[in-house]
Parts: sequence; C-alpha cells; structure tokens
Amino acid sequence: MSREVKKKKTKEDIIRNAIELFKEKGYANVTVEEIAFKSDIAKGTFFNYFQKKEHLLLHLSNSYMQLMSQIVDRHKEGSIKERLLHIQGDLLRIYLQHADLLRLTLVETIKSAFESPESTTNISLFQETLGTIIENAKISGDLRSRRDSNVSAAVLVGLFINLLITCSSKLNEEEMFQVLRQQLDVVWEGIADE
Repeated sequence: MSREVKKKKTKEDIIRNAIELFKEKGYANVTVEEIAFKSDIAKGTFFNYFQKKEHLLLHLSNSYMQLMSQIVDRHKEGSIKERLLHIQGDLLRIYLQHADLLRLTLVETIKSAFESPESTTNISLFQETLGTIIENAKISGDLRSRRDSNVSAAVLVGLFINLLITCSSKLNEEEMFQVLRQQLDVVWEGIADE
C-alpha cells in the first residue's frame, strides 16, 4: 500500500471511529486517546491529522457541505424562491438525519468563525453558494431585485441557522420545513421587487 493511500485510510479510520464514539458516548465524553486507541494508532498520530478533537468536527462539517454542489445541481428548475427553499430543505433533511453529530459541528463552526473570521467555513461557503444563485437569477432575469445578492444570501443563511438552533430539538422535519417556508415568505418580500 502506498504511503498516500495509507494516510488516507488512517484519516478515514480516525473519522469513522470518532463518529462511532461520539454517537455512543457523546462528544464531550470522548477523548483523543480513545479515538486513537479505537483507530489502532498512537495518540501523536491523531495530531498529524487533526490539531485537536474540535478540528475533527470542523472536518466533518465541511465534508457535509461538499454535498452542496450536488444539492444545487438537483434544484435547477422552478422559480428562484422555490429552488432556494428546496436547497435549504435538502440541507435540513441531512442535518436532521445526523442531528446529534451535526449540532456539534454547527457549534464548532460558529466558534471557529469567531476565532478566525478570515477563514472559510462551511457557513461562509453556504452563503457564497446562495449569493451566486441569487446573482445568477438576477442576471438571467428570473429575479428582479435591487438588493445586494450577498446580503440577501446572508439573511437566508441566518434564518436557516436560527431554525436549526431554535427548532431542531422540538419540531419534526415537516414542521421545520413549514417554518422554513414561512420565514422565506416573510423575507422574500424584502429581497424580490415583485
């Protein structure tokens, strides 16, 4: 096995084993030593891949955001408002399927954004993606808006994150999707010049 293949496999093992431990014991109750032991590596080897346990969560969060382009590609038809709603709906479903783990990654992502605001996070990538979609809709004439596309995207991302933080523990998927639709209806009047 080549060195690069072995490094990739070791990283995948660390991630897989960490997820299993997080689900079994809870994130706060898992140590780097336990992850290393379960992955059959030395504790120092863990730090060759991740600076600290929290960085493993950030990596997981960014991995989920790699699905963004697939989700965007899936929703190229319909009005811009419906496309944005369905993109956020798909992300909501992914979040709810892995809520325990992704709730932790969301917290770490928000903390990371505060600690190093110049770094790219999955939240900033999400915002950038929505901003591009909105701007392209304005260029194509599918959306009439005098609002800055990036500001509109920031509002939509803020609504989405607020929904995850305030509702994911008390509402089911269908109820959350309805709240998402209602919130989009409210802000859409400020985004679109219709």
